[in-house]
Amino acid sequence: MKELDFKHEAEALRSKGLTDERVINDLLKHKAETPYMQQRKYPTEMYDKVNLMCRKYMDRLARFEVDYGFEINEEKFKNTLICCLECAPFMHSQVINNPIAPYWRVADYHIDDVVIVKHVDDIDAARDEFFKIQIPLKSNVQIKIGLYYCNGNTYVLFIWNHMLFDGGGYKAFWYDFCRNYTEYDLNGVSPVAFSSGSRSYKEVYKDMDKETLKAAKKQLANVSPKIKRTMPFRTLDKTNEIIIVSRQVEAENFQRAVDYAKKKGATVTDLLIAAFINALAKITDMPTDEAVSIACATDLRRHIKDLSTLGYTNHVSFSHCSIEGTGASFDTILERVSKRMKEIKSDPFMGLHGLPLLNFAYKAMTYIQAENAVKMFYNNPVFSVSNVGAVDKLGFDLSGNSPISAFVAGAAKNKPCAVMTALTVNGKLSASMCLRGNADDKEVLESFFTIFKDTIEGL
Repeated sequence: MKELDFKHEAEALRSKGLTDERVINDLLKHKAETPYMQQRKYPTEMYDKVNLMCRKYMDRLARFEVDYGFEINEEKFKNTLICCLECAPFMHSQVINNPIAPYWRVADYHIDDVVIVKHVDDIDAARDEFFKIQIPLKSNVQIKIGLYYCNGNTYVLFIWNHMLFDGGGYKAFWYDFCRNYTEYDLNGVSPVAFSSGSRSYKEVYKDMDKETLKAAKKQLANVSPKIKRTMPFRTLDKTNEIIIVSRQVEAENFQRAVDYAKKKGATVTDLLIAAFINALAKITDMPTDEAVSIACATDLRRHIKDLSTLGYTNHVSFSHCSIEGTGASFDTILERVSKRMKEIKSDPFMGLHGLPLLNFAYKAMTYIQAENAVKMFYNNPVFSVSNVGAVDKLGFDLSGNSPISAFVAGAAKNKPCAVMTALTVNGKLSASMCLRGNADDKEVLESFFTIFKDTIEGL
């Protein structure tokens, strides 16, 4: 392990915007004890490569927002974030798209390259502008954070290269940030307790017994159904314009819908998928006997018992909820979705199908060869639902302040794909779609979400 030049390293941290000398000293001690933090180059893991490949289908940028009813201390926020970036250097790296083996190359940065601070009067307009930011692969930072102050509140906006992490990885990152910021703000503890853990997809297997592991590595196939049905977009012309359409369902109304679903034996995710299918059927005049399939994001952390060794990364796959028609009512859709999802969840290898084949492709071939091979058996889902779940108010607490609201919008998909992301905070549902499209496409999504919301509120 190379011995650190503390004087040089300290000056480098100051040049990045770190203003607390005690934190500088503690961070350098931590770096000296952590070889991972000293690397200047990192290999792309399997899921990094999958998301790099998916640039053909989306803008590969994920979006999130957490709102607080107080004004966050800007200096302490930036100092905490610098510590995070130093613990996870791939977040301030360029993606070198080498056709043989892509990799992360650590880049210099200033914290103002990452954090955008604004005092705004119209948070909606500011949010729309922020979520249109682009982060090129060769950017020196792969995440941007907006610290927007408005009427005494702080709106924390995030946009990041999806190669960094998925929704579950984001939550792990933000839990760590909130804990570190709070300890730093209230107790003066240096905010250096961030994960430098493994980003390998193989972490999903580490807690399995020998027989289960053997069987899991034989799950080669993950067939993506081919369906002809799409959203009724007028054209499939490509555009770089980002549109986001969302709806919120107030806590009282959503809880009533959840209770209704539970009486039918259905989960919250079942409810969201069923409402998605119902809205799709209505805006496309879908025949009641037409089969439909919705890809459902599956967090593979469900297979990991000990998350302490896990870094910030992607651990998500898709399961396919296919039903043979919508039938005559929403209850029929909900019943069929619930039945199919129960079958999927009964599979001990839920979400693991296809991983060994993906790994083989990326290990046995050059990256560009593997990318072309994977595309031959990978069908990008036309319709997907990703339920981030309930925001953990305690985990997202900043210095005793729980979030007052939150919002998620996934990557901007290319038409005809349509992906709905959803979460709940304080019992309130927020659901959205992010698309590369035009004004006509936005009208289609508005119509979809009007039916979606009416369906849930009508239960």
